[in-house]
Amino acid sequence: MEFQIESTNQTSLYDITDNFFMDPRLSDETLAFHQFVATLQPLSDISSMDLMQKFCEDLHAKANEKLIGTFKGNLQEKHVTTNSTYIPISIYTPVNTNKDKLVIYFHGGGWTSGSRRTHQTIVNLLADATKTIWISVEYRLGPEHKYPIWLDDSCDVTQHIIENKESYGVDQTAKIGVAGDSAGAHISASICQTMKNIDFQILIYGSYDFTFVAPSLKEFTEPQYFSSPPMLDWILKNAFDDGVDMNDPRISVFLNKSPEKLPPTLFIVAELDPFRDDSYAYKKILDKAGVKNTLVLIKGVVHAFFGLPGIYPKACAEAVDAVREFMASIS
Repeated sequence: MEFQIESTNQTSLYDITDNFFMDPRLSDETLAFHQFVATLQPLSDISSMDLMQKFCEDLHAKANEKLIGTFKGNLQEKHVTTNSTYIPISIYTPVNTNKDKLVIYFHGGGWTSGSRRTHQTIVNLLADATKTIWISVEYRLGPEHKYPIWLDDSCDVTQHIIENKESYGVDQTAKIGVAGDSAGAHISASICQTMKNIDFQILIYGSYDFTFVAPSLKEFTEPQYFSSPPMLDWILKNAFDDGVDMNDPRISVFLNKSPEKLPPTLFIVAELDPFRDDSYAYKKILDKAGVKNTLVLIKGVVHAFFGLPGIYPKACAEAVDAVREFMASIS
């Protein structure tokens, strides 16, 4: 499995300290993000998934330091027992919570890094803004647990919550939605392909087509976009076994033969993101199928901005507002 897109700068997986022309579309928050990342361990020094996970944890902890622990509601740590493992979850119940909806959140990190901890700040902001219970899931990660394990974990937790929704503090008639950023958006989209009784999905800059033909993949190959072809190839090799059929609709969700059965969808898109065009293409599929959907483009930002409200306060506030408005439309 090779992710073969030419880049003019492939000296490292990502090295935003390299001397190259900066895209004038980058927002002030994204420029501040570049300066912040330059203070961390260089990503070009990262040679294992353990080091990548440490980088991810450090990035989110330091970026969101002033926001961590500010959730005013009730936070519970539990686990869901499946046939093969225990899956930890975090339950965010805001003050004056509504009981008509519940959202299950899957963090980003290329199916190989990230955690409930890295995304705790953005999930508590979402819970506060929507006055809705949000449950963050610690699905298992590659390379130890490659596809389909991380997807099966996510489906198992979702099914458990659907079957036991009242025990999580909502009404029996409550609407259940799934949400996630990046890899978590892909997981959410795949869940909606394979499971029933999902009432809405919130997809934040996910990858949905593994034929890799989107023009944005060729437009945004430089490290300034916090992504690069070598990094994407590395992630894929650690998330999927060789020989996996990438045309499986659970992986390339574009290939679903019954898109008309999908629930109302919110797309949140980063303007300067290799996966930007996946969201636009998926929206066209849903439009053609008659599925209610909304797409919100956040300008000037790169992939991974959503988990970093400490650096991207304006962009994240815009995205969170979009989530709040979308959820208010679900009845």
